[in-house]
Amino acid sequence: MNPNVLLSTRLARQGITQSVGDTPAAIAAHLCAIQAQDFAAAKWSLGLRYPNLTDAGVETLLDNRELIRISSLRGTLHFMHPQDVRWITKLASPRVKVQGGPMWKKLGLDDAIFNKVFRIFREALRNGEALSRAELTVILENKRINTSDHRMNQFLTFGGLEQVICCGPRRGKEFTYVLLDEWLPVTTYNLQHSPLTELAIRYLHSHGPATPEDFSWWSGYPITACRNAFNDAGSALQSFTIREKSWYITPGKVEEQPDQKVRLLSGFDEYHIGYADRSLITESVPAGVLSPPNGILPNLVISKGKIVGNWRREIKKKEVEMVFIPFGSKTIPERRLLTAAKAYGEFMDLPVRWVS
Repeated sequence: MNPNVLLSTRLARQGITQSVGDTPAAIAAHLCAIQAQDFAAAKWSLGLRYPNLTDAGVETLLDNRELIRISSLRGTLHFMHPQDVRWITKLASPRVKVQGGPMWKKLGLDDAIFNKVFRIFREALRNGEALSRAELTVILENKRINTSDHRMNQFLTFGGLEQVICCGPRRGKEFTYVLLDEWLPVTTYNLQHSPLTELAIRYLHSHGPATPEDFSWWSGYPITACRNAFNDAGSALQSFTIREKSWYITPGKVEEQPDQKVRLLSGFDEYHIGYADRSLITESVPAGVLSPPNGILPNLVISKGKIVGNWRREIKKKEVEMVFIPFGSKTIPERRLLTAAKAYGEFMDLPVRWVS
């Protein structure tokens, strides 16, 4: 397998160039977890993979509990299939807790404080109550719980990882939180392997080809544990070498032909954010573009699996205005950009217009 075939195969396995599920929830299950810290970006990641889905349609799926938005891998909010919420957050929680230890110490947090906060959450949110971050903050402060600095972030993050809360219905543009046990009845997922090995197989089935380092970044687990998980998977995985590096994938079709369409991705799309080493797709990207100081990654334009520019959009009342910013000499014919933008316009249920 050469690098071009690797990227074509990733695009297919990720559900960008071929269908990987007959419902949006099935696509979320295929990908295991879709990073959703940036809410608008996460919605488009689903829309990109499921034709005829709209931005409003994703919100309906969340309201109907066909998708769950909850803190998960790396302590980051993700869209997840209901069947995966509990076993993956249970796996992720102790690792995120280890990584958060220095922050906890700095903020004077410990298990006793978190347990007290979670008791308050359970009391405030019982019987189907949905409260905003601001409302929960007031409740905690009234109970003499310090929420300043990054403490409230920690309470909400670990509230999800410990399966106390998840995101609930939006109130206009305001996000709310609900009790997970009330929002999502307890479900079981029958693991065929140890949890980390199961996650590794699922990751490689949807994100492969990838390396142990990629899985380590995505899962948040140390590289040694990830290599062991790959080894434990045995015949469930195949491996090959490119550029003196070992890559892994689950058995299945390999895509030989490059993708001929221009695609518009969010900067937080799993095709970009799901790997530690992104050098294969970022050859033409100027230094610093994909590591902005504010941490908000730009939207990406890809051609043949590689990033060739970024795009911006401004949603007006009657249309979406879009701007293409090419990298270097990587120009894209306008007709190809219009085709790519049409899919986004249909997702937003608005006509689109490219502007200079």
